[in-house]
Amino acid sequence: MHVILYKRHKQSCPHKTDKTYRRCRCSVWLEYNVNGVQTRKSTKTFSWDTAQEKARAIEKTYLDAELGRGPAPAEAKSVEEAIALFINSKQGEDLSPNTLYKHTHTLKRLQDFCDKQGIFFAKDLTLAHLTTWRASWPFRSPLVKRSWQERVKAFFKFCTAAGITPVNPTLQLAPIQVKADEVNPAIRPFEPDEYASILATVDKAGLLPDVATRVKACMQLQRWSGLSLIDAVWLTKDEVIKDGDTFRVCTHRRKTGTRINNVIPSWLGEELLRVKNGNPEYFFTSGEAKPSGALSTFHKRYRKIFKLAGIDGTSHMFRHTFSVELLKAGVDIRKVSRALGHSSVTITERYYAKWNKAQQDILDGDLARAWKK
Repeated sequence: MHVILYKRHKQSCPHKTDKTYRRCRCSVWLEYNVNGVQTRKSTKTFSWDTAQEKARAIEKTYLDAELGRGPAPAEAKSVEEAIALFINSKQGEDLSPNTLYKHTHTLKRLQDFCDKQGIFFAKDLTLAHLTTWRASWPFRSPLVKRSWQERVKAFFKFCTAAGITPVNPTLQLAPIQVKADEVNPAIRPFEPDEYASILATVDKAGLLPDVATRVKACMQLQRWSGLSLIDAVWLTKDEVIKDGDTFRVCTHRRKTGTRINNVIPSWLGEELLRVKNGNPEYFFTSGEAKPSGALSTFHKRYRKIFKLAGIDGTSHMFRHTFSVELLKAGVDIRKVSRALGHSSVTITERYYAKWNKAQQDILDGDLARAWKK
């Protein structure tokens, strides 16, 4: 079996009549015929050399199958096909849109690497390839690198279980070393000036006025109630209770089912009541979309605003700000844990121990009294 390469020129390309012209930036396609069935595929590159490497990989796969050295070509999945299958499997797990986005983003970078290296089939990815790719990651934080590696491992674990790859090349991939004081660098609250800048940027993000009002109110709700984004987006109007001049949020966390009953500033309560949404039940969603769809919409709006503000932020950092500011003010960590809706104070300590000023003050007092004895 022989693979033929040709250029599929853009309409504006001056060489569009010559399918073998190599020096333009039009995409290279491949064509081959097996048992009378003709196949045409884009190589997703304009480089003829890179496309040739992919063509040779396809030819080798068919030759290996004929000689009994590999799977039948019909079973061999391209990197693109393997990624699509993996993402489909993750969508079936009902993951949050942000988690699904991270998997998609990481594997898109893997696809880009494979395209540049001329790797067409997922089965041809080796430990050496992954080590080379990992060395090109631009991240400074070891924790970010470790998160990326875990997502890559999840992908290849799926591929091996599905029979897409004969072996899992990530099993021998050296772990990313993370120092003890770097375990939770992602647990970062917004600084006061960052928070102010984010709110000011909402009105400059090109959103419709009513949408901008909802986004800003949702951000403030997260900051002053500690709700995660999905709990904030799907907060119902009867879950904000007004008692005289006092407002409180009474709801349950979607993640754990833990009850939350937090007082919020009166000005925020009044602002929530002024939010226009056209829905009698919810503050921020029409109620017609699935939880994942509404959440995805807000994630996209948040990311746009963070980018415009020049701040490396996530929606969960509003929740971190709520927690950290309480701890810095001396609120007992057990009360903060309850306000967050954590199932155990151990979880709260794992994330926020270094800001636990009240407990540190108690320890300092105990030590000082012990020294005087």
